[in-house]
Amino acid sequence: MDNDENNACKQKCIWWLQQNLLVILTLIACGIGFLIGLLVAPEHPSPSAIMWIGMPGELYIRMLKMMIVPLVVCSVIAGTAKMDPRTNGKVSGTSMAYIMLTNCVTPLLAAALSYIIKPGEGIETDVDTSKQIENVMQTEDIFADLLRNIVPDNIIASCFQQAQTKYEYEDKTIITNNGTHDVQETTKELKRKYVGSAGSTNVLGLIIVSVLFGVGAAAMKEEGKPFLLFFKSATDIILRILRVLIWTTPVGVASLIAKTIVTTKDVEDTFRKLGMYALTVEVGLVFWGFIVIPLLFLIVRRANPFRFYGTIIPSIMIVVVTASTMIALPESFHSLENKNNCDPRISRLVAPLSATIGRAGSVLYITCSCFFIIQTLGRDVNAADIILIVLLAWVSALAIPSVAGASLVTVLILLTALNIPGEAAAMLFALEFFLDRSRSVVNLLTQLTGVMLVDKFCAASLPKLTESSEPKDKEKLTLQYDEQTEVNVNQGFEKDASYPPNFNNTKL
Repeated sequence: MDNDENNACKQKCIWWLQQNLLVILTLIACGIGFLIGLLVAPEHPSPSAIMWIGMPGELYIRMLKMMIVPLVVCSVIAGTAKMDPRTNGKVSGTSMAYIMLTNCVTPLLAAALSYIIKPGEGIETDVDTSKQIENVMQTEDIFADLLRNIVPDNIIASCFQQAQTKYEYEDKTIITNNGTHDVQETTKELKRKYVGSAGSTNVLGLIIVSVLFGVGAAAMKEEGKPFLLFFKSATDIILRILRVLIWTTPVGVASLIAKTIVTTKDVEDTFRKLGMYALTVEVGLVFWGFIVIPLLFLIVRRANPFRFYGTIIPSIMIVVVTASTMIALPESFHSLENKNNCDPRISRLVAPLSATIGRAGSVLYITCSCFFIIQTLGRDVNAADIILIVLLAWVSALAIPSVAGASLVTVLILLTALNIPGEAAAMLFALEFFLDRSRSVVNLLTQLTGVMLVDKFCAASLPKLTESSEPKDKEKLTLQYDEQTEVNVNQGFEKDASYPPNFNNTKL
């Protein structure tokens, strides 16, 4: 009896290690990265040495980024094709309502915390508030670019760039007399603006186009089956490749952390000056990510939210290192579908959409930053300013380009609307690395919780998934297209009267 209990305990421990081996190795890599950084930093390494320290981490991020666009396109097309238009509308509408609601509530929370804590009071700044801001996008142009990117004019170009309004300035000389002599001053004047491009993937446009292709192919029924089979197979192939690449995470984590420690300077002085600001942001993020969102999960799913958080730790680790929920998307799919039994048709549509425009943590950070800058300048914040900041933060988060430092770009835009020069936000760059990781983790928690809530509301209205005869631990599910044809990518395509199609009788 004792031997049976020991064997059962041993098997349980082995199973737990197998399930959490990647997390354990990543945590060990974090410690190794910190150790390397602390040992190398006092030696003041050259820029070349720093580059090679961070090279494995850079290659790790590039590998994952390489697979994001094909994964998003294939998974969205394959997912939407399995739902009828009515179900597609329900899933899309529910997810959009959740995203817009969470993006709206967090700036209100940030405004309340900033008003109570007042992080900017007592901090002196020598910023000239009369100086004009250049090369910062105007609010109306952000909204116009959002609409342009929703409807891309070139699908291929959307894979590596998105529409963005550009400005062309010209120098203008102004001569004034101060009473004793003439003073010459050169300023920048807007000459024209035009629609250019930014070097960033237009994920939102690709999702919209992929949804249209998926719905259109499903409407074609028999004629659309070869098209859908290709994208279903491509999705499984990409996920299999990513499941192998993800095991390089510990190496990438150690490299990136070591590089960050080596290049970070005057951390203590920075936190001493901006401590209350960082505290305000972190209190808001913790309250939202670990109280509000878990409570919402508990009410809707009737399950332990922190147990759910435990299943997405690998995704959290990737976000901590890369500050991108989009890069963590492959691991998020695995956690949602295989550990939480989320319907893959829902996860592969809602998760990419949430990763693109679901930025609850970022909006909270943007709002806190704006109030902090206003308080450091000694300006009184009236009701109109509060409403303007909250509304602009809410909407601008949907349209801001998906590039490094995007949240800080949004802060500059909001400051421009309040007639405050962008130099006032320069001090925020000192804590950008730390706060970027914090808000990205909260973004991830909000996004994946939203996927689970949409699954709760919408999964019952979807046709049932049928499990393949393969064991579950091989992560293989079969989607049933209709009553006549069942596609199993793992065992090969079943052939019927419609596959392969007879092109001889096709009318052009």
